[in-house]
Amino acid sequence: MRRAVNDLLGAYDKLIMDPVHGGIPLYRHEIQVIDHPLFQRLRNICQNDILSLVFPGATHSRFLHSIGVMHVGTRMFRSMIDAYLRERQLSEQTDLSLSQLDAIDYLAKTIRLGCLLHDSGHSSFSHQFTQARRIRELMSRPGRFRDLWHGVDYSVYHPEEPDELEHEHYSVRVAHDVLMAVDLESAGLYARDVIGIMETTKVRPSETFCRHARTFWAFIAGEDAAAGSPLSDNIPGLVMDLLSSIVSGEIDADRADYMLRDGFHSSVTIGGFNLDHLLSNLRFGWDVSEPWLGLAITQKGLGALEDFVY
Repeated sequence: MRRAVNDLLGAYDKLIMDPVHGGIPLYRHEIQVIDHPLFQRLRNICQNDILSLVFPGATHSRFLHSIGVMHVGTRMFRSMIDAYLRERQLSEQTDLSLSQLDAIDYLAKTIRLGCLLHDSGHSSFSHQFTQARRIRELMSRPGRFRDLWHGVDYSVYHPEEPDELEHEHYSVRVAHDVLMAVDLESAGLYARDVIGIMETTKVRPSETFCRHARTFWAFIAGEDAAAGSPLSDNIPGLVMDLLSSIVSGEIDADRADYMLRDGFHSSVTIGGFNLDHLLSNLRFGWDVSEPWLGLAITQKGLGALEDFVY
């Protein structure tokens, strides 16, 4: 509990200075992830492959982009929490309970790691690499997926073997190795929960995640929604889908960072948007009758959303 309060107050262990976002704070276990050789590999992979031949300043790497996505993902989640608390306190003067603080802290840290590792399996030339005909043929050969996970039980992340390898599968594989080498236990986190919010995976979350997810759903949608829903067993899945949408979705941290970062390093203003304005109008959306939980935007934020999407 003490750790959760300290973390929510911003008691971090290190600060990385980023040219786009400024100071980005890091927890101890995130420093271990960043220091891992498989993550350090991203320092040598350009975010935009050969774009620097046209825009010489665009030599930024996926290393700093990944850290930036983690920062933006955290801001997205916390801005929605802050907005919800402000609106809630206007109608009823209530404080967060200890279990709610723990739940918010756990989900926030899970998002951070999911964002940090979302591109960890990228190769040189990124998406263009996998579109090459010869490479595509190699990745679609039968047995390639099993070769990727040789000696490791991948069923916890992928219940079914995919027909064709995608670059997201490599990111999941790298994330598994990195998280197994990191002391997540001291942070109270589970690798399966982090990898479960990454693309292509279908994970049964840990009991800890399920407990925090139910607390979070009750906090957002009301106690009656959590207790009376006929699909209460699906609540952890709803929350996991919410976190996944922050990592990769219609309004996600990945796109937010690369739009700002690419524009900054290439000195191109096309595609620019106001991140602060977008985040200040981002909200949790839910429907207890379905049930559904996702991202929503206020009417004031539609202009910022249009700039972001189009």
